[in-house]
Amino acid sequence: MKNFSIRNRLLIGTALLLLVTLLPPFYYFDNTLRGDIMNDAEDRAVKGLDTVEHILKEYALPADSNELDARLTRLGERMGMRITYIVDGIVVADSNVPIEDIPSLDPHGGRPEVRQALDGETGLEIRYSTTLKKYLIYVARTVHGANGLQDGVLRVAIPVSVAKERLDRLESGMTWMFLVVILASSLIAYFSTRPLLRSIIELASTAQSIGQGHYNRRIREYPGTEFKPLVDAINGMAHNIEQHLSMLVDQKGRLEAVFNGMNEGVMVFDSAGRIHSFNKALTTIFPGIEQKIGATPIEATMKPELHRMVIDLIEQGEDESGVRTQMELSDSRFFEVNLVPFKDPAGARRVVAVFYDISERERLEKVRRDFVANVSHELKTPLTSIKGFAETLIESPPAKPEQTATFLKTILKNANHMTKMVNSLLVLARTQHKGEMTDLAPVDAHEVIRQSLRDLSHTAQAKNITLEDMLPEGPLSVLGDRDGLMEVFRNLLDNAIKYSPAGSSVSVTARPHEGKMALCVRDQGPGIPEKAKDRIFERFYRIEHPSEPAAKNGSAGLGLAICRRIIKSHGGDIWVESPLDPATGTGAAFFATLQTAERQNADKPE
Repeated sequence: MKNFSIRNRLLIGTALLLLVTLLPPFYYFDNTLRGDIMNDAEDRAVKGLDTVEHILKEYALPADSNELDARLTRLGERMGMRITYIVDGIVVADSNVPIEDIPSLDPHGGRPEVRQALDGETGLEIRYSTTLKKYLIYVARTVHGANGLQDGVLRVAIPVSVAKERLDRLESGMTWMFLVVILASSLIAYFSTRPLLRSIIELASTAQSIGQGHYNRRIREYPGTEFKPLVDAINGMAHNIEQHLSMLVDQKGRLEAVFNGMNEGVMVFDSAGRIHSFNKALTTIFPGIEQKIGATPIEATMKPELHRMVIDLIEQGEDESGVRTQMELSDSRFFEVNLVPFKDPAGARRVVAVFYDISERERLEKVRRDFVANVSHELKTPLTSIKGFAETLIESPPAKPEQTATFLKTILKNANHMTKMVNSLLVLARTQHKGEMTDLAPVDAHEVIRQSLRDLSHTAQAKNITLEDMLPEGPLSVLGDRDGLMEVFRNLLDNAIKYSPAGSSVSVTARPHEGKMALCVRDQGPGIPEKAKDRIFERFYRIEHPSEPAAKNGSAGLGLAICRRIIKSHGGDIWVESPLDPATGTGAAFFATLQTAERQNADKPE
């Protein structure tokens, strides 16, 4: 019955119900009516026999058998019966048999109805007549001395077909009535189930639509109260699924926002060790990773160690925890990679890798190492010199006072160099700790530069170098810290004097630059090589000039680093342009930009 629709089931059920309900009454009435009709036919035959017997007894009959046959033939035709008169078992007259054929008839003395009549009863028999070729109801009775008629047996027969026709008509009518009832009931069942089936189809369509993801669909109509629990269950299920889906979509959106908003790159590998997904930050770490979905780690990153770790984590057992490693990319960026295994809902083992950018940390670590190495190197040389001369003075004092004085001067010179380097380191540390200064005040840059020129005039005179103040007349007001600016220009002027040849000049100029004031210190020294222009502002970086070695001039390579840090804290910039004379490749100009006090006043709201 699984493959039958509800409509077919109802139709079959209705038909079976009608069969069970109507067949027994039909069978009962058919048998009852059949018996009644046959009884009625038999009664007709008996009454016909009575009538014929009465006629034979009441009316004079000819003694001639031919005349008797003719008389019975006419009577049989009027009464619709076959009338036979039998004497001593021989037929002497028969209404349905021509007179000339009567002698050829079989003896009838042995017929059941005749024997019954001879026994003094009214014989009754239904059988097939070989003479008339049809079924007849035979009724026979003995007749004694009817108007001179020879004693014999009077037999009347009526066709069974008359009764059978009535039975056939009755059965045909009942059969048609039965079929009409079944057809009408089927049609009623068919059309009455149409709204039910339509509602069920709509219910199934809505449920299917909900199953396909249209969770806002609801079942509004249903065929009957019996379906209400099912409808409520489906609508409730759709509502719950819609709420859960909305919550999942919201959670997924938030997780994706967090996932893609992370600064760290995240890469997820499937159970085969291939890339399943990644976040937006990873595209900046590995450009072109968008085309590497489904690729292995080594194909996407060209890092065999990462590939090996991912495969090992996937193949390890339950207790395997995450691993951590570091890698350097081709663009000199450093990343710390944390790999953690996990299981997906299907139980498959996967791995998530998080890439932390530690390039800045590595750079600072390298700076720290270089700083320690440079400081150690810078301190080791003067300390070695001081220790050597001190040991010589203690263990083998010179005989001549002049030689002792030379040793002491060397010790003092190296001690002063160390003191200067330590002070420079303290200044550099102080400027780095401050960051960008916010409490700047108007300072007369002209006055600061002039003071620096005066402080270094003795050094310049010793090398016969002319210091030229080419600043405009009057105050040059900038925003800054006076002590910091004094440190900057002393360092710039001191470097210019150190590296300028004797008899040359060092000048200071000023010019507007991108809304700020650019102060410039120019010299006629050996110039700055192109490859060193970006590095000269690094700590401990020095350029060895044959004319003025760094070891000879006592430079520690911190001055320009201090200048850059101070200018940056003022919100300005510092750079070098060199050479100034392309023909000889000599000369350098150091520029430092500062915000003017007039611009700050102009930017203030009234």
